[in-house]
Amino acid sequence: MNRQRLLVLCVLISLSVAPTTAKPAGAGPYTPIPASAPPFDLPANLPAVEAVYPLSDAAKTRLRSIGFVVLPEYDIQRLSNAYMGLFPRERVSVFITTDVALHLFHNVFDDLLAELERTHLSDDVQWLVQSLYTASTVRYEAIPQAQVLGKAAARHNVLFFAVAARLLDDPFVFPNYIEPEASEYVQKVLDHSVTEFYPGDDYTQYEPRGHYAGDEQLERYFRALKWLSRRIFRIEDFFYPADADVELTAAALLAQCITGDPAIQSRWTQVYDVTRQLAGPADSITPLMVQQALDNVFGTAFTLDMLEDAANRAALRTELQRDIYPTSEVIPVPLEFPGQIPPKYVQFMGERYLPDAEAMQETCFPYVLERTLPSGLDVMATVLASDRAEHWLADEIAIHPQLATQLAALRLQFEGYTEADWTKSTYNGWLYSLRPLLQPMPAGTPAFMQGTAWQDKELNTALGSWTQLRHDFILYGKQTYIPSPWAQGPGWVEPVPTAFLRLADLCDQVRDMLDGYNMLPAAHRHSLGQLAPKLRTWQHYAQKVADGDWLSEQEQDDIHRVGIWLLGLFMDGWGVTEKSPLLVADVASDSNTARVLHEGTGHFNPLIVVYTPPGGEPIAGIGYVFSHYEFAEPDWNRLTDEEWEQRLQQNPPPRPAWAAGFLPVQPHLMYFPWVAKSSW
Repeated sequence: MNRQRLLVLCVLISLSVAPTTAKPAGAGPYTPIPASAPPFDLPANLPAVEAVYPLSDAAKTRLRSIGFVVLPEYDIQRLSNAYMGLFPRERVSVFITTDVALHLFHNVFDDLLAELERTHLSDDVQWLVQSLYTASTVRYEAIPQAQVLGKAAARHNVLFFAVAARLLDDPFVFPNYIEPEASEYVQKVLDHSVTEFYPGDDYTQYEPRGHYAGDEQLERYFRALKWLSRRIFRIEDFFYPADADVELTAAALLAQCITGDPAIQSRWTQVYDVTRQLAGPADSITPLMVQQALDNVFGTAFTLDMLEDAANRAALRTELQRDIYPTSEVIPVPLEFPGQIPPKYVQFMGERYLPDAEAMQETCFPYVLERTLPSGLDVMATVLASDRAEHWLADEIAIHPQLATQLAALRLQFEGYTEADWTKSTYNGWLYSLRPLLQPMPAGTPAFMQGTAWQDKELNTALGSWTQLRHDFILYGKQTYIPSPWAQGPGWVEPVPTAFLRLADLCDQVRDMLDGYNMLPAAHRHSLGQLAPKLRTWQHYAQKVADGDWLSEQEQDDIHRVGIWLLGLFMDGWGVTEKSPLLVADVASDSNTARVLHEGTGHFNPLIVVYTPPGGEPIAGIGYVFSHYEFAEPDWNRLTDEEWEQRLQQNPPPRPAWAAGFLPVQPHLMYFPWVAKSSW
């Protein structure tokens, strides 16, 4: 039997296992070791664990004191290989962590998003750009010179779409009346090295990163959609009022071009709705909202030349200040001083509102004086309601007392989110899946999960997954030889059932949404169809563990076979391929010092835990967890995944302070983001 057939057989055998929930006669309720019970006894099966991952004296000391330890000296690139390596070891307990579930969702989603962009969104955006460029040139030629604002507004829109057209297609030729300015914009985007204060742009944002880097089609799509999403049509500007008059008129003209052509409006709506359901709504006013404002103020009698009258422009501005039109929560470009940009403006597609982006916005200057870069801990403490994250911010709160007030206010804001708020987009749903990790562990959970060290491990998990989330939304993060498949062994699942359930629901939400647009590729339908039920199975196991119940031998054996299942999930021709965990995302920029905050994930690390099953003896298990990094780059430098991988190999930043509790070696003790000495 060849290896391919053997793998298929192993997968089928694994999937055919029907876990039973029967409890053995006489098995009593599980009474965990109290949290105050350390030191932990080293279990009898520890030599079997050490045959896989030898433990240093420091690691054993940590294991005795808190009941678990993470081993940073072992770099795990492929979870499928790592878990498959545990499969033939009968005396080793296999531990499924929430890190694994979160990484699997990222793996499928990131691949799905890239495929969606290649096969649907890039074509849609190119069609929209070409159609609106043509419509804008027709309007420009039709508007008489005497209609000064209208003519300037039409030229503004021709320039806007011409730049996008060239970014998508090199041979595109600019008309003479915009050529020098359009070429300058394109060169700035392609160089992605210039950073301008408002009303300019930060062109370093146009460097393709995440899954876009290295794919020519996706790189063009990335640059063009960034341009279409970031460029601002000003409603008002007290420092540049004449420019605002032109751009307000241009926004009205753009709204007419979109809503006046059913085909254009339908295509714009599809692109916006798909990306809204994935990433959330625009953090600005959309062209369709501008049309609503025009209808409210002028009715069906509106014509563009009416905006030549200052009184009519004032009436439109007053309408757009109403609360029914969104106010930007996140600053879109570098500012020289607070309040420089009015909080209401129009964008064609709009960069999307992210809860964590708002949280990071409001934990820095001017809300917190002299604090010019946030931390991922701010997001954990506010959006995800982590007391432990706030603990790690204590030193910084002492330096910036206003930070405590902002953290409390933001936490209260996000505590007010309803389930509908959390599930209205894939992005929010991912954050929602992380929240259970950072809440206090129930009293019935195993002893090693009751202390602050496990809280730090969960904080590390949430930060690692959040990094993947930001990476996948940076625009808006293999099978091998199979040993004998009949080995059996113990298994366990991290008892946070809600996290597994929310990820399963998120798989269904993404599948159903893209099915509705007929945009779901067959490979991703297969992968989501495999992952969702497996996550629900793990949720069932996690709930039993959380309830202090007994996992049957078949259920434990199903967990032990996770390596086989992972190889099947990533099998060529069936679903998506397995991604490297090494990725980086820039999440915030300091206009004062040109520093850019980065969140990165490195290799997975083995996690060794000691737990006591109901009525049994202590046993050691092996799982895998994220390695997470936070650091700042100077000079507006934004790292790609490839550059980050080189950095990890040659000069990695230190691990953050909150990792100290679960590593056998002391990581970086400062709470401030580590700053690179020079650009990469």
